[in-house]
Amino acid sequence: FITPDDRDGILIGQPLAEKLGLQTGDTLNLSVNTSNGDVDEQTFTVRGIYSTQTNGFDTFTVFLPISKAQAIGGAENHADAVAAALKGPGFQILTWKDMNELLLQTEQMANSYMGLFYLIVLGITATVVINTLVMSVFERTREIGILSAIGMRGRQIMTLFLAESSFLAVGGIVMGLALGIAVIALLANYGFNISQMGVTGIIIGNTIYPKLTVEDTVTLTIMAFVVTLLAGLYPAIIAGRMEPVDALRAEK
Repeated sequence: FITPDDRDGILIGQPLAEKLGLQTGDTLNLSVNTSNGDVDEQTFTVRGIYSTQTNGFDTFTVFLPISKAQAIGGAENHADAVAAALKGPGFQILTWKDMNELLLQTEQMANSYMGLFYLIVLGITATVVINTLVMSVFERTREIGILSAIGMRGRQIMTLFLAESSFLAVGGIVMGLALGIAVIALLANYGFNISQMGVTGIIIGNTIYPKLTVEDTVTLTIMAFVVTLLAGLYPAIIAGRMEPVDALRAEK
């Protein structure tokens, strides 16, 4: 696939490649209408040939890095600024966002679904942590009573359990990152086949390939750590408020 810094690469559809007799590595001239009304032409190298099994799309759609497309078209990233400058009586100004509302809404909906999925996963994480630490508190009731009897204050006992939850968070995050990176690396090579899942009506291949991004990794790591610490707060409060006498009388 083309890379963001590829200044000469282009992807073309299979029907277009067959029509023009092009193969990977061949060159073609691409003419573009620029923002000032001129026509600019540049030679590109075919990096790859794609197919979505949709002839109307594959014949007329080529792919190149957005920075290159903006540069050759002279558009840069000024759609909103230009639209604001052109506003006036008798004019209807539509940017590419206005003309592709369905596409933007689809992306927003997909992001919302991912946000909901993250919340579900973090909710499960919090439930497991709370259950684990609450059971730990009740299993170590006599130990907590002894610590209180020898002079350890409730705040110190709370700190002890919060430290335990932080170690649990760090260990879980490290194991989760290792497992997640391994799975994504595997699927990035072999892909995940969705042809039998009934996904229709959109231009997408039968195999999808996941991609690990630094932003998502860092964000979810921080969120998981914070959620684990907050989940450990309730068991820590229970432990810190135990009366020494009642704790020592508890059965093992």
